Amino acid sequence: MSIKRDSDDLRYRPLYSVAEVSRYARIQHTTLRSWIQSKSGDLLVPAATHTVALLSFINLVESHVLVALRRRYHVPMRQILKAVEWLKRTYGVGHPLAEIDLETDGREVFIRELGHPISASRKGQMGIDVILSRYLKRIERDPENLPIRFYPLTYETTPKLIVMDPAVAFGRPVIKGTRITTPMVFERYSGGESLQAIADDYDLAVTDIEEALRCEIEQRAA
Repeated sequence: MSIKRDSDDLRYRPLYSVAEVSRYARIQHTTLRSWIQSKSGDLLVPAATHTVALLSFINLVESHVLVALRRRYHVPMRQILKAVEWLKRTYGVGHPLAEIDLETDGREVFIRELGHPISASRKGQMGIDVILSRYLKRIERDPENLPIRFYPLTYETTPKLIVMDPAVAFGRPVIKGTRITTPMVFERYSGGESLQAIADDYDLAVTDIEEALRCEIEQRAA
């Protein structure tokens, strides 16, 4: 499974600053920096260097997956690093945390081949049934299994209403099916407009506006 990507693919272009990915993936700025600057140099390779926008959509997805593995299931970092190294070597991918659909049992990192779990942390050994994290279900993939959309998880029961797509609004979070970004909603509401007025202006339900506002407030508070 060697992935050959188009050099013009928007998903791999630098779109976000470290601060933005910290917000969207809900991770501490210092932790994200440590992943980018890991001793192995393999964990999270930025799309660019010496620019404000260092990170790509693929880097955002990688960060989200790392948050799921570390925060939700407490997978040891040594097991993640082993998995990343093995997946890169075995499948010829540059960003396995994003480019391969992963699973975990809370101790190791797995992929699934022909319906069977394979431990990437133990270099391809068969594993027992594993957990598919709800975090990882927030990633929508194309027919080649590469990430194409990401639905930020800002609270426990977040619906898939706010989406990030590198082909829409420069990859900023928008209300699904529109180009209305969550910062746009936040700025209008902060300026004194009511939820109903904003909803009427965009021809959307008030619940859509509430979710956009909730997403933006949760991100800013993270």
